[in-house]
Amino acid sequence: MKWSYKAYDPQGTPRKGKLEAPNAEDAYKQVTSLGFTPTEVKKSGDIEFPWSRRPPGLKDKAIFTQQFAQLLGGNVPQNEALGVAARSTTNTYLREAVEKIRVEVEEGQPIEDVFARKEFAKAFDPVFVAFLRMGTESGNLARPLKELGDMYKWQLRIFQMVKKGLTLPVIIMVACLIVTYFIMSNVVPTFMKILDGLHAELPPITKMVKTVSELASNPLVTLAILLIISGIYFAIRAYRSTPAGKLKTDTLLLRLFVVGPLMQTFILARMSRAIAVMLANQIPLANTLQLSGAIAGNAMYAQHMREVRRAAIDGHKMAPVLMRYPKEFPEQYTLQFRAAENNARLDETLIYLGEIYNDEVTTKVEALTTALEPFLMVFLGVVVGTIVVAVFLPMTSMMQALEK
Repeated sequence: MKWSYKAYDPQGTPRKGKLEAPNAEDAYKQVTSLGFTPTEVKKSGDIEFPWSRRPPGLKDKAIFTQQFAQLLGGNVPQNEALGVAARSTTNTYLREAVEKIRVEVEEGQPIEDVFARKEFAKAFDPVFVAFLRMGTESGNLARPLKELGDMYKWQLRIFQMVKKGLTLPVIIMVACLIVTYFIMSNVVPTFMKILDGLHAELPPITKMVKTVSELASNPLVTLAILLIISGIYFAIRAYRSTPAGKLKTDTLLLRLFVVGPLMQTFILARMSRAIAVMLANQIPLANTLQLSGAIAGNAMYAQHMREVRRAAIDGHKMAPVLMRYPKEFPEQYTLQFRAAENNARLDETLIYLGEIYNDEVTTKVEALTTALEPFLMVFLGVVVGTIVVAVFLPMTSMMQALEK
């Protein structure tokens, strides 16, 4: 149950917020545990939607991390910095997680151990915990968190660029399908009734359009198609929930025409930058390689990075492992990786490679958008043109026969 409260902090500043508690007494205790003096605790009247408690996305993590680092860099006490950063986020799940963490840190628990707990895994990934541990060990928590915040922001910029580039073509595609369905189910049947009343022999193209129109205007057929699509979607999701299924589908995505090369470039840009930032912040190489597989977001790349990690732990060079997989790691990438590894300049080179592939992602997204838009417009034009020809061709033939 959700409760809202009004209170005063130790400095006498008014505070208000919301929290989860089974009853009013527990809610009152939670407010008190925050160091506040409650003046009012009551049930929240807000309507909660299922998506209002979603785990934080990359944008939420970037904002929280940057604000937390900035406050720590300004010599704000750790507990107070956590409270301010928590209140500044708009994600309910993240805000409540940080408030719980702050209470435990105030009780004397090590901050890195609290963040690493399984109950907070959806809010703070292993990468965040690794940077937090390095900052705690070095005695300067602000610097690595600032680097992590910049990395999150950089990854977010790439993701948003890809999303922005693909949004318009997807909207156009959906619009094309909706318009086509509307024409087939509502417009074409009207003309077909007229043609049926003429008792004329219909050309093959008209017969084909008529058949499709009858199917589209049949609610049972439409329902069956929607059920089939839904079934395929949930079957793929269930298959991807297994390790073998995720590996096979991720491999298939990398082999798709147009989409595959774009995904590969996006993964290499994201992974390279992450490895470079982690190495620059003194995170051990074995931990860095383990985390980079998760950052890739692709089971095939995660599998390859596990092999790279094993080679590094055994004292072998990492570049030969990458060279075994030319489809996932292009020659330009592996050659520069090998040179950087030999010269002990891996972090600098990977920053450079990350920027190169970032630029390549931009180029590929722009090219894909430019190519898809006219293709979709041509597709819609062909569909509409086919329907027009199918409807008016028999009428034209009849008029010519009457004239003769």
